[in-house]
Amino acid sequence: MADENLTISKAHCNGCLQETKHFVVAERVNSGSEHVDPYCQHEISWQTTYKMLECCGCENISLQRRFYFSEYDEIEEEYYPPQISRPLPKWHDELPDDWSELLKEVYLALHADSRRLVLMGARSLIDLYMNEQLGDIGGFAQKIKKLESDGLISKPNKDVLEAALDVGHAAAHRGHKARANEVNQVIDIVENILQSHVLAAAAENLKSKTPQRGSNGS
Repeated sequence: MADENLTISKAHCNGCLQETKHFVVAERVNSGSEHVDPYCQHEISWQTTYKMLECCGCENISLQRRFYFSEYDEIEEEYYPPQISRPLPKWHDELPDDWSELLKEVYLALHADSRRLVLMGARSLIDLYMNEQLGDIGGFAQKIKKLESDGLISKPNKDVLEAALDVGHAAAHRGHKARANEVNQVIDIVENILQSHVLAAAAENLKSKTPQRGSNGS
């Protein structure tokens, strides 16, 4: 859409995955105020502004909601659909179906900033991976130790995996809400583990389709 009469506003774009210029296609404002006490001059006020936005680049459409309340220090801002901070990895559909479905649910929680749900889902994904590799042989500590002893993960990777599981455990059992960057670090760890499963299958496929060397090494 190219209309010189439209206002332009900067906002996050889920298509471009960054802040871009947007056309304000439509805007509505609802506001009100009232006195807290009829004998007092103190007045509270509020205003909700809705903007239908279209990215000037990729033309992605979103709805922005900004809520102002005189008693709050900051303006609340939400987007529909929620802002996407990172895209679902392209290789997700190469995972087993139940893993892929759970990973998509984790991303829905991630985009809604439901951090505890993200961490609990990440922990479940790690458990699915370990059960696939080892079977249900016990708790997380026993499984991680077995992964290392079987050579499936290195000592540094073991420490990283334990850190991710600890954050998920704290979210599930102690109501811990991690910082946004910590949540992304956990997702990085989990995706690294899951992608290793995908790459292992890809390696087997390549091996089966690659002509073998002859006895003379050619």
